Amino acid sequence: MTDLIYPTIDLFLYDLKYSLGDTPEEIKHNQQSYYNKIPEYIRPLLLENEQDFPGEYVHLLKDVYAQTKHHHEQYEGYFYPVLLGDSYGLLVECAFKNKTNAQPAKCFVDIKAEIERILNSQTATIGQTWMLSGWLPPAQTKSSEEIAQACYQALMPGLDWEGDLQGQGHFLGANIFELTQNNQHFIIIIYPDEATLNESGKFYADWIRLFYYRQKIVWAYSQSRLLKHSLQTYFTKIKVGSDAIEQARNKGSELNTLHKTLVDVQNTLNDYTRELTVLDFQGGTIDINLSNYEKRLGRIKQKSHKIQSNQETEVKFLTEFSQLVKDKYRLQITKDSENLERGLKLLSDTINAVRSRVEVEKAERDRNFQNFVTLLAGGWAFGSFVAGLPGLGEKNDNPVRSTLINLSNLKLSVPPKPNEKEPWWLMPTTKGIYTLSGFIIAILVLLIWRRFWRRYHSPIK
Repeated sequence: MTDLIYPTIDLFLYDLKYSLGDTPEEIKHNQQSYYNKIPEYIRPLLLENEQDFPGEYVHLLKDVYAQTKHHHEQYEGYFYPVLLGDSYGLLVECAFKNKTNAQPAKCFVDIKAEIERILNSQTATIGQTWMLSGWLPPAQTKSSEEIAQACYQALMPGLDWEGDLQGQGHFLGANIFELTQNNQHFIIIIYPDEATLNESGKFYADWIRLFYYRQKIVWAYSQSRLLKHSLQTYFTKIKVGSDAIEQARNKGSELNTLHKTLVDVQNTLNDYTRELTVLDFQGGTIDINLSNYEKRLGRIKQKSHKIQSNQETEVKFLTEFSQLVKDKYRLQITKDSENLERGLKLLSDTINAVRSRVEVEKAERDRNFQNFVTLLAGGWAFGSFVAGLPGLGEKNDNPVRSTLINLSNLKLSVPPKPNEKEPWWLMPTTKGIYTLSGFIIAILVLLIWRRFWRRYHSPIK
């Protein structure tokens, strides 16, 4: 028989209160999501304006000893909500209401179902830790490991005990086991007697913190994997856009189209830069929580030794998690950040080079267009000037000027006969020819002048 007295599940849930860049509406949504896990009869007991209580560990109950217990014919337990910096923590305990008779390990299935019913099957956004415990009956013949294995398989049927077991040790003389599966975390503690279990109640505030630091590290690492995938996608998109711009430029595509594509690529590059910063932020999150994890674990060891110096507390397997974080999690993020940073520099240099070429070509085309307009204006002005010269395309209506012209030609100023035609150089069509001729001559002169000017005044000879 794999029986335990007073089988208990303590579920530690952790939710994000806010993250970098969250709006007030998003923070309010996170708060409401957390409050939904707490029964309605407890919510009035929660502190108002929790943002006015800064700190790394804040009790969210107005009265720590307020009635937060949940009652059931078969089960008993309580809720304990706390604020952990930028996150929420919630401890939900549910135990079989019998401290006399031993219960089979399979009763953990019903206890878990009761907790899920209370929480409306809601899960935590950061992570959660299941702690199973109880004490051995006097006549128990099975080993603590066999009982712990039966408890684990009852709670999570179909999972592999040998494959999921991370380590085992001793806590206040009890046997403690740690298992993980798909980012789910399990702690099983088999106490030798009721007195030892009662002493363990002094460590719940420590467990809440320790498991929080652990879950925050795992969460930050999982976020970094999502960021890495997103950054790789951005890198590919930027590279494809850059190549497309270069090919289109070589084919002489419209500059407006090239410029629009360049703007899109630059926007993607900005997203790449922003997410690379967030990746570094996740690395920093791991660093601070790893430091807190190690300090809290050391405090648990010291505290347990003071409470029961004659009982062994050896949790080396919990220390091994720290080494895993250093050797894998933190190292992986550091290498990813370095590689992606080099990728950013490469992309930035490429985009800047393409942008410079496009801007130079755009400026050259704009300058050519302005020059063309200048030539047109100059040619037209000169053509109009030529056409307006006296005797070239404009009939003289001024009597004095007409008399002088006639005298120079040794003719009398006699009014023309009614049916007599005007000379051909006074015809309107001829005036247009003068204007066009002057226009063409002016453009040719300006082009020749610009060519010689560039040749002798160019800074590069």
